Amino acid sequence: MDETSAGPGAVRLVHDDDRDRYEALDGDEVVAVLAHGDEDLPAPDGESLGLRVRDLRSTVVAPDRSGIGIGSAIVRFALEDIRAQGMRVRPTCWFVRGWIERHPEYADLLESPFPQGEGSEGRA
Repeated sequence: MDETSAGPGAVRLVHDDDRDRYEALDGDEVVAVLAHGDEDLPAPDGESLGLRVRDLRSTVVAPDRSGIGIGSAIVRFALEDIRAQGMRVRPTCWFVRGWIERHPEYADLLESPFPQGEGSEGRA
């Protein structure tokens, strides 16, 4: 389990690989979760490219912790972990997708670039 401490509310960020998720912890309390799934990145001919893609599927922050940056902290932590592993990212989660659009320094991790006009649907 990889971990680091992060600013918002002094939460501890961890990657729980056994449960396919990143977590933000306040003591023993889970205050945010970013669920993911991994798969091989296929080549156009159907063969494996030898690369893995991490599908960031859902970000959930406890309602009483919303709006103080924990969601952003967990997304940044996940993307740094993905970068360190040499993986690509598929931002299925609308929050992650919007976050990457606002932080283009992480766009190089995308499985495929965002088409023009996409990426901001459902943004709150």
